[in-house]
Amino acid sequence: MSMQSLPVEIAYTILRFVGSDSLRKQEAGCLLVSKWWYNLAETVLLEDLVLNTNQLVHLPEKTFDKLKILARRLTVDMKDTLDSHGHEELDRCFSRLLPHCSRLIGLNLLAHSHFDPEEPLAPHINYLETWSPTRLLDTLQCSKISELVIDTCGSEVKGGVHICPHLALNISCLRYIRLRMRSICPQVFDLQHDSKIESILINLSLMEPGRLHAGFSRHCTESNSAYQLCEDMVAAATKVAKSQPSMKMLRILCHRHPYLEMVSRDCINGTEMILSIDDGWGWSDNGHPNSDDGEDSGQDLFSTDSEDNVRFI
Repeated sequence: MSMQSLPVEIAYTILRFVGSDSLRKQEAGCLLVSKWWYNLAETVLLEDLVLNTNQLVHLPEKTFDKLKILARRLTVDMKDTLDSHGHEELDRCFSRLLPHCSRLIGLNLLAHSHFDPEEPLAPHINYLETWSPTRLLDTLQCSKISELVIDTCGSEVKGGVHICPHLALNISCLRYIRLRMRSICPQVFDLQHDSKIESILINLSLMEPGRLHAGFSRHCTESNSAYQLCEDMVAAATKVAKSQPSMKMLRILCHRHPYLEMVSRDCINGTEMILSIDDGWGWSDNGHPNSDDGEDSGQDLFSTDSEDNVRFI
């Protein structure tokens, strides 16, 4: 049987088994051997797409239109040096894209710091110093997104912008949320009473691969210690968990200095767990439910409490 004779459903199954990550790599070029096969591969690639900010801003209009139809999860690596004009273009892209994506359920925003082991003392680059996510957050309620990951541990957003109130105002329409930011405070829990949120995971540790030390998130407006911030976040999370019937999981993660031992504080049942080093600092999954439709499968989202990777305190 020739490749073109394969039923489309089987071809899609093969491509999804290969995965969009592999399709982005050079060794997957052998799969793109015909126009028919390429069209199928492009569909799978656009379903779970990873772009940096420059790629998103300069995305061809034809591909941009396809993304509105096909994208289910979009990851944007913010580690690009854009000026204020470039970040305005980025905001316009989000405004044009997110409310109009018919299938998009997951958005990941990543901004880790660049670390070169050969130059460990190289100056830190703040990629987001001219960008604020407020305009992006305003589009969430107009979109079909149910999963949001903001992991900007490597960069501080535009100075003077207090993000937490904007997050609290706009995330109530979501179901699954993961946050790790250089600045955060309990105001992120000032949620609306009719929130749909089922799962929140907030990581206060700024540990990154390759680094031998880890910092902590700072309070947005107060000069509190990392310990006090963690306690304040746990107290606010515990309070909001009682007022949100839909909430199934609410955890605050923070490492213990100087041992880099990660502690998970469950704000619903009041337990604490020590996470295994192999657990990836508590980011134990891809940030979304396992089912394809994203419905009724978030009960174990971000679950880190298997017997293999934690011990109770």
